[in-house]
Amino acid sequence: MSESIESATKFALARLLRPLVKLLIKQGVSYASFAEATRRLFIDVAEQDFKIPGKKQSLSRISVLTGINRKDVAKILKADQGQDDQQFMPANRPSRIIQEWLRDKRFTNESGAPKPLHFEGGDNSFSELVRLYGGDVTPRSMLDELNRVGVISRNPQQHLMLCSSAYVPQQDLAEKINILGRASGDLFSTLDHNLEHQQFRSRLQRSVAYSNIPVKNLNQIRMQSKEECEQFLLHINQWLSQHDAHVNPELEGHQTARAGIGIYYFEQAHQEESIS
Repeated sequence: MSESIESATKFALARLLRPLVKLLIKQGVSYASFAEATRRLFIDVAEQDFKIPGKKQSLSRISVLTGINRKDVAKILKADQGQDDQQFMPANRPSRIIQEWLRDKRFTNESGAPKPLHFEGGDNSFSELVRLYGGDVTPRSMLDELNRVGVISRNPQQHLMLCSSAYVPQQDLAEKINILGRASGDLFSTLDHNLEHQQFRSRLQRSVAYSNIPVKNLNQIRMQSKEECEQFLLHINQWLSQHDAHVNPELEGHQTARAGIGIYYFEQAHQEESIS
C-alpha cells in the first residue's frame, strides 16, 4: 500500500469509526470488548471472503491475512462453531407487514394509500394481512407490537390505521441498534464494491450537501427531506416489489438475492468535523 493510500485509509477509518465509538461509549461498551469483537470479525472475514478457489482456507493463511497468530485463530474458530449466523435470520416481520400494507392492492385504496382495516373478517382484514405476510406470528401479537412502537392507531369506527411507513421501535434500544447494523452494513458493502469496480459497474451511492447553512433553517430542511424521501421510498417499494419472487411467484429463476435502495440525511456542526 502506498503512503498516500495508507494515509487516506487511516483518515477515512477515523471518520467512519468516530460515530461508532461515540455510540459504544454511550452504551458502556469498553475498548477491550470492541477489540475482541473486531478480532473475531477479522478472522471471520478472512475465512469467508478471502478463500483461494478450490482450496480450504487454512489457519496459516488466515493468520497471514489478519496478523493474528495461528493459536488465537484456531481458538476463536473453535469457539464460534455452531453459533447462528445473523445474515440468515428471517427478515423483520413487522417491517414486512408495514411494507405489504403499503404495497398489496388488497390493502390499499385507489390512490395507493393504506386502507383502514378491520382486525378480522374478509380478504382485506388485518388478520388476513398477517396471515399472508407474518409467517407464524399471530395477528394479535403483531397488533400488540405495532401498537407498542406507535405505527398503528384506530379511527372512530375502530378500524386499524397505519400511521407510519417504517418500523422504527422508539423504545426498543436493542432493535434500534440491530437496524443501525443492517443499514450501515448495507451502505459500507456498497462503498466497498465501488472502490473495487469501474464506474459502469458501480452501485448507486450519492449524497448532496452544502456547508454554509444557517442553523435556523435546519428544522425546515430536516422535515422536508424526511417527507420527500419517504414519498420516494414508497414509490421504490411499489416498483421493487414487482421483482420479488415472494410477491410474484411466477418470476423465473432458482437463485435469489437481496437488493434495495437506501437514502439518508445528515447534519453536522462545524466544530464536530475535526478528528482527534
